[in-house]
Amino acid sequence: MKFIFYTTNQEKLAEAKIALAAFGFEVEGRSFPFIEPTKGTMEDIASYKLSQIKHDDDSPIMVDDSGIYFEAYPGFPGILTKRTFRTLGYKGIRKLLDGETRRAFFQGAIALRWQGEIKTFIGETYGSIITNIPLDLANDLKFPFDPIFIPDGDNRVLSEMSLEQRVAYSYRRKALNALVEWLTQHAIKR
Repeated sequence: MKFIFYTTNQEKLAEAKIALAAFGFEVEGRSFPFIEPTKGTMEDIASYKLSQIKHDDDSPIMVDDSGIYFEAYPGFPGILTKRTFRTLGYKGIRKLLDGETRRAFFQGAIALRWQGEIKTFIGETYGSIITNIPLDLANDLKFPFDPIFIPDGDNRVLSEMSLEQRVAYSYRRKALNALVEWLTQHAIKR
């Protein structure tokens, strides 16, 4: 079975390909100019993004949305992660967390449309933001927290890992695993 993953982020696509290949599935990427709301849950945002796509064949299609949550600020930045980082950058994140707990977690939602059904799947990755965020980091908007986030169970930030190592900790992989489990329970033939 082949999934169509609508995303403009090639790194997300590569991660999904690795995660689903482990189960024998293929992933094809397609771009789409999403309109992203500024309120709701990850599931709400992913479902809304999925509703924007008009897809005529029976291929399963999916989209995702993700963000990071700081324990020091419950519920924040969450769905506003990209906007928050664009506004604050690493300097602002450093100030925001100064003197606060560094605990954080990523949450991602995958929304799937297949055979007329829409399902969402959640994955989370827990860890911590490093204490001394370097101020000379380039502002990478694709995965801006990878250079400053250490997942539980490791001592390296995500950007120091290979793609395969990052996938092992990935909230996106966890959501995709839940998707595969749902498909398996529904006796999907590959």
